[in-house]
Amino acid sequence: MINELARNILYYVEIAFAKPLYAILPALIAILVGVYFILMTPRTYQSEALLIMEFQQIPTTLVSPTVSNDRLQFIEQRVLSRNNLLALAERHHLFADVAQAWSKTQLAGTIRHQISLDIQFTEGADRTARNASVRIGFKYADPIVATDVVSDLVSHIIEENKRIRVARAAETTKFLTHEVDSLEQRFREREAVWARYLTENNDSHPSRIPALLIEMQAKEQEFATLDRAVVTINEEIGLLEAQLRMGAGETSEATRLHSQLTELETDMAAKSVIYSQSHPQIRAMKQRIEEVKAQVGKTIPTASPQALTAEEIKSLPPALILVAERIAGIKPRQEQTLAQRADLAERISRLRSTISRAPEVESQIAAFEAEKVSLQRTLDDMQAKLNTARLGERLEEGEAAQQIDIVEAPEIPNGAAGPRRLHLAMAVLAAASAASAAGIYAAHLFDRTIRGTFDLANALAGETLVVIPRWNPRKYIAKAFRDAGNASVSPSGGGRY
Repeated sequence: MINELARNILYYVEIAFAKPLYAILPALIAILVGVYFILMTPRTYQSEALLIMEFQQIPTTLVSPTVSNDRLQFIEQRVLSRNNLLALAERHHLFADVAQAWSKTQLAGTIRHQISLDIQFTEGADRTARNASVRIGFKYADPIVATDVVSDLVSHIIEENKRIRVARAAETTKFLTHEVDSLEQRFREREAVWARYLTENNDSHPSRIPALLIEMQAKEQEFATLDRAVVTINEEIGLLEAQLRMGAGETSEATRLHSQLTELETDMAAKSVIYSQSHPQIRAMKQRIEEVKAQVGKTIPTASPQALTAEEIKSLPPALILVAERIAGIKPRQEQTLAQRADLAERISRLRSTISRAPEVESQIAAFEAEKVSLQRTLDDMQAKLNTARLGERLEEGEAAQQIDIVEAPEIPNGAAGPRRLHLAMAVLAAASAASAAGIYAAHLFDRTIRGTFDLANALAGETLVVIPRWNPRKYIAKAFRDAGNASVSPSGGGRY
């Protein structure tokens, strides 16, 4: 294996010495092309800057006014937008030799390709970004222009970040102010509803229930007293009226007619036993009875003292007149007592209704209190968030909530970016060596000469090879004669050959 490898190496070396053009010409072409590429490739210089961005430390309970990742992505989009890139090219005269031939999109894409932007976040204990490092660079043929472009980009990032922070903080404050105003308006509306309900149900307030119970007990006792007084007055009036009726009945015309009618009916009943119905006395008594009945019907009854007029009372005996006057004196007292009892009954009914509504009013008041506490707590929380947001807005406007430190300012690069020319030259030499080896191998492929027995397998392709040695007949004949002269040679000697 080693011998075969050595034989191959020696063989290719012999080819290189035997046919040097196959080795020198490809190497020379590779060197010329590499040198041309090195000399014609423009050298670019890259300037970089490193920024450290510390985010504001606002409690997480607050609705976050800014989102760090989103904000930085938005800044990146704004800085690398086409309009900003075209303005950057106009300010620094970037690619002035081809700017007129290219479209705006191509020019902006080329500038964007030359800008490098790397953003790294550092998370805090609450898994929110505490700070971020932003490394920004720019490649260009002129190192001074590259440095100026990086400085311009850094200033643009700082200004854009400040504008976004202030705008986001103002939006957050505006949103929370609107929420606080809405909550305060709702709280005032609910307070008006609560006050109106308490005013309408003030009598049934739980704090007044003990007093209402005491009042109702007193009113019930008073009502029982008035009820007994009404019964007593009614009994007294009833007795006086009965006495008046009895006395008035004895002196009235109607009573006299009733007595006369009774006598006539009794007399007729006695005579009817003796006489027939057609007897003149019976007919006369019937006629008389009919006349008396007619008179009785026309007479005003005096069964009730209210039916007695003032003239009739004056015509009564003095004792009955006193009874009538007592009845007339008791009547107002009776009416006053009944009115008082009716008022007490109505008051007791209202008290019972008010007391019966007390549990409902108490539960409603408890619900109002719970709602009030909830709304107040929500309002306090939102007010605290608003105060924090206003503080954050003031910090943002004062550039104290989020600091941007330029850790590495852009500097004019001393060397070109990318691989050095020495490394490129070494790569060209390696390519030239490879081209020379390829030329030697190509010479081997196009040369059909058999190097030795190890090439016969492919060359014969299964055929038999006979080796004929190279010899000179005259040399062998002369040798045969010399041998024959020196010794006796048998006829089978090789002198014929």
